[in-house]
Amino acid sequence: MTFSEIQDICDAYIAKAEKLESERKIGDGLFGMGSKPADDPCHERFAEDMEKALKETASGSPSSSEVYELLGYIYRLPKEHQDPLSIYWMLNAIHGLTLPLIKLLERGDAKRLCEQYSSDYKRFERLPVQEKVYKALKAGSR
Repeated sequence: MTFSEIQDICDAYIAKAEKLESERKIGDGLFGMGSKPADDPCHERFAEDMEKALKETASGSPSSSEVYELLGYIYRLPKEHQDPLSIYWMLNAIHGLTLPLIKLLERGDAKRLCEQYSSDYKRFERLPVQEKVYKALKAGSR
């Protein structure tokens, strides 16, 4: 799968989730009434689509520079979309799906990405999935 196809998946998800948030009514999800935007199936569908796309990408033997560009994009997404939280958390969660791609990075690319990741996601702020990604990048940079 190409970088632009993965960008399209991300862009479509973000647009859909933002639309749900903008249409949210006061009180949705309170006391079991109505549904919250975070409950929409688009979030799960996005995770499934990304998992499939990233597996397909990894099996296609991409170059280290292609993987570097793709991972850099995916790792920046949560920083660019911190609100609403339903989008932010999902964009962080998909970092875990990138672990197989990290193995395809050359040492220099892994090192640059590790430095950027460490700068973007400070040690004391990292979620468990981000800590796994950081450790994989660190191992690949040695």
